[in-house]
Amino acid sequence: MADFCTIPDLEAFLQLEITTAVQLASAAAAIKEATAAIKNYCHQEIELVEDDEITLDSYGGMRVFLPQLPVTEVTEVLEDGELLVVEDDYKLGQHGILWRVGQRWYEGIGALEITYSHGYATLPDDVIAVAVRAASRTYQMGLNTAEFGGVTGIKSLSLGDYAVTYTDGTGSQDSALTASGSRMLLLSEKDVLAKYRYIAQ
Repeated sequence: MADFCTIPDLEAFLQLEITTAVQLASAAAAIKEATAAIKNYCHQEIELVEDDEITLDSYGGMRVFLPQLPVTEVTEVLEDGELLVVEDDYKLGQHGILWRVGQRWYEGIGALEITYSHGYATLPDDVIAVAVRAASRTYQMGLNTAEFGGVTGIKSLSLGDYAVTYTDGTGSQDSALTASGSRMLLLSEKDVLAKYRYIAQ
């Protein structure tokens, strides 16, 4: 699966060049972490996935909820092993709801086998923006940690008469104090991602 942003995105956002092998590896890792964090928070792949095969339990109602959104196409539906016909047996509604036509879905564990496509062919700009910010923050914290010899929590370092100032651990919930203890996604970024988040029905 593709990452949600690129190293040039980080360079443009941070207004610096990422050139050395160590920097490139660190930036690539930060991007992968940010992408995974977004997917985990949203419970969604977000990017386009074609012909995804899933098995769902059915509770015998008129509708079932497909877990990945937006749904772009339902290719095949098997109900208790029987191939159903679109429009005659089922219809795709809004928000990934699959409706049974004329009767209830067969009730059972793993009763439905569905092949469908979902996600965005072009990643939304706000998702990319969150990925860039989260990855940039992680990359910068890695640089800061390396600069201070792996010691986290340092706020400032002076040479004259040698003075080290440490963070006191206070501040807003969005504060990022250390590479190991900070949030991958800030609360403000979670607000942006809220519309992509799936809550199991």
